Amino acid sequence: MLHRRLVAGPARRRNVPLHFISHSCPVHSFPRSGSIFIRTATSTTHESRLRPLHLASQLSDFPTVIGGSVEADDKLLRTVFDRPASAHDFLSSSNAASGSPGLLMNSKLGSAKSLVQFANNTLLSARNVTQRILSLSTSSEQNLRGAIRLFDRLSDMLCRVIDLAEFIRTVHPDPEYIAAAEYAHSHMMSYMIELNSSNELYHVLRLVMDTPSVASSLSKEENIVAKLLLYDFEKSGAGLDKTVRDEVMSLQHDISSLSRDFMTGISPEHNTVEVDLRDLYGLDPMVVSELRRATASRHDSSIFLYLKRSSSVSRQRSDGPSKEALDAVKTVTLPTTGPIARMVALSVKSSAVRKQLYIEGRRSNARQVDILENLLVDRMRLANMMGSSSYAEYQLADKMARTPDAVKNFLDHLAAKTRPGAQQEIELLKNLKRKSDRANDEFSAWDRDYYMSQYTDMTKAKVKSNDFLSSYFSLGVVMQGLSRLFTKLYGIRFVPRETSPGEIWHKDVRKLDIMSDNGGTFGEQRVGVMYCDLFARHGKPRSPAHYTIRCSREIFREEFNDGLDPGNRDIPTLVTAGRVYQVPTIGLVCDFVSKNEHGPTLLSFGEVETLFHEMGHAMHSMLGRTAMHNISGTRCATDFVELPSVLMEHFASNLDVLALFARHYETDRPLPPQLIEASLAERAKFRYNDTYTQIEMSLLDQALHSITPSSSSSGRIDSSAIYHAVEKQYSLFPPVQDANWQGMFGHLVGYGAVYYAYLLDRAIASLVWDRVFQSGKEGGAVSREAGERFKNEVLAWGGGRDPWECFAGVLDRGEFSSGGERAMEFVAMGAGEQVAGNWR
Repeated sequence: MLHRRLVAGPARRRNVPLHFISHSCPVHSFPRSGSIFIRTATSTTHESRLRPLHLASQLSDFPTVIGGSVEADDKLLRTVFDRPASAHDFLSSSNAASGSPGLLMNSKLGSAKSLVQFANNTLLSARNVTQRILSLSTSSEQNLRGAIRLFDRLSDMLCRVIDLAEFIRTVHPDPEYIAAAEYAHSHMMSYMIELNSSNELYHVLRLVMDTPSVASSLSKEENIVAKLLLYDFEKSGAGLDKTVRDEVMSLQHDISSLSRDFMTGISPEHNTVEVDLRDLYGLDPMVVSELRRATASRHDSSIFLYLKRSSSVSRQRSDGPSKEALDAVKTVTLPTTGPIARMVALSVKSSAVRKQLYIEGRRSNARQVDILENLLVDRMRLANMMGSSSYAEYQLADKMARTPDAVKNFLDHLAAKTRPGAQQEIELLKNLKRKSDRANDEFSAWDRDYYMSQYTDMTKAKVKSNDFLSSYFSLGVVMQGLSRLFTKLYGIRFVPRETSPGEIWHKDVRKLDIMSDNGGTFGEQRVGVMYCDLFARHGKPRSPAHYTIRCSREIFREEFNDGLDPGNRDIPTLVTAGRVYQVPTIGLVCDFVSKNEHGPTLLSFGEVETLFHEMGHAMHSMLGRTAMHNISGTRCATDFVELPSVLMEHFASNLDVLALFARHYETDRPLPPQLIEASLAERAKFRYNDTYTQIEMSLLDQALHSITPSSSSSGRIDSSAIYHAVEKQYSLFPPVQDANWQGMFGHLVGYGAVYYAYLLDRAIASLVWDRVFQSGKEGGAVSREAGERFKNEVLAWGGGRDPWECFAGVLDRGEFSSGGERAMEFVAMGAGEQVAGNWR
């Protein structure tokens, strides 16, 4: 099907399949080197597997790229990210290719206007492929054998525009390009929706699978893609009689509308509260001064809007109320959400004020709760019409977890494992409170953040500041480190390349070729292209993301001569084991801000983790060599896609990995191990509480989406009762009856019934780190053997293998290859302490 699937866990990423058109993969989107490439699922079947090499000559404008001196490339990598002036000289070198290849090496993208033409031409080609597929319904069995390749090719064709347009409209600074990208994206998505509702396409697919001689001739990958398409078509109502199908489509429309209303309506019942000035002891005096000004002049909204953009106040106003008006202010107006409310929670001593803001900030307005409950009921009705008892059951059928019971058991086991650590952390804070507030021994939810902040202030003097630590993490040094790490693990390195005029959208963008040593067999080969847009600028989104602009897939023999897709002839290609593949092109986007005007951009350790995380997605995209677009790289199960990226966070703090690159940007001295160890210990102080909060949110998501007709009276549900039941059973604190925070849980829309996914991947990553990379001990974090094992068992497959088979293979636990509740329990109970990580 063509709908968008989620990629990432709570608070991150975008991009993965649209089935049968795959969705753009900023993941927060979403493998093999040398002889490993031939282990693709299609290698055991299909007559094209031994295609002669001479077919690649038709794409000879893009030959294999041979890297230069490894040492010189490594040095240049640091230069292009740390020295903007030198990088500009390099990028503008006379060695740059003559002429303009077009934006992102696409010769058809010389201007914004040409993007529109490119979309229109691709749409025409897509319609031709669609007609070819439809003609197969009356064709011979021999022709019917090629149907799945055509479906997959159509997916790739439309994604060529959808993913590209999604990326351009996100990062390009030119309004004309943004408008063109909006047009291209809208028109392709409209056609995608049209295809989604095509019973004719569904019947062709059904014919393929119901014809034994055809179904048995499919390769393993083709069979996986065919089942994905069938599942998604049927999930959208294909094959139902017209009356039922019309009702399904009406419900889907209502769900979409309610989802938009819910997201735009997220706000507390009361946006502000009045607080006595004397009760704000502990709050930054500059913030208090601004609040007084706002109250005195009745221009409350300006200060609230200002502090939504910044948590600090550094300006002085020459205008505003008189001294007499300021002196007359006895109470001020506080917002109940946003940076000011957060500052109050962290710094105001008055428990009464913190309690007031905590409750008001978690009290949804009645209309918002009503929208949520209508959304939940409509989702349940849709699931019922599709044969599932609940929306959770409906959503989980194609995920690793498979059933709501498996998710619930996983979360309960994880909660049982995490809760003691969280309680110990709370006990530490209780002791701190007893010393400062002997009159009140009860410890409530609004006390946690305040006493965490107090504890951190008491201990941080013993640890070097983050600014000092950043001196060892210039952006260029970190990129060097990633390249060196990937060389050790996978035989992959980054090589900076010149860009031609018009190829990039901003002077700060850097282009890297991803080079593979092929296990030392055939010499270096380019296996991917990565455009790095890592610096903050006005108008650019702040969320880090990985985008798959073009995924890897095999270009089959028949595509060279059938004339269906003339727009796909001038793309970078890779030839391996006699097969021709598209070279994947990805965009890596971050928002790093330089605090050193005349020197390199220095990263906090949190930003280093972010970069490592996004590079995990990039390697998933780069190292996959599946034949089919729909299962390429990060196009895999929602609750498996974050594994490579979460795993990379473990490498970021490993001493052997840090020794590869962490050096002071001025003295070039290596990072002292005791410095990072002390910093990591400080960061880990309250990690169990952070993780336990995510578990509670996941349990709430499951409870809200597990309602059935028998549990909802008169077609209505009481979401507040469900919320309070979850709180009563799992909360670390006394219940707060006045709150109904579920109406402010925005992830219920995009991650309905799958919010647990990030926790599952974090738990699996902990197991892989412990058992494959030996927790980073004794060189395990830089072991080529361990890296090849992870690549061969996980990265190489994309979505072309059941995730549980990948899990069982990489851990050498064959008994879990079929998944199930026992496997989920093993993940929850076997995961090490690293599962309690920092939640960003």
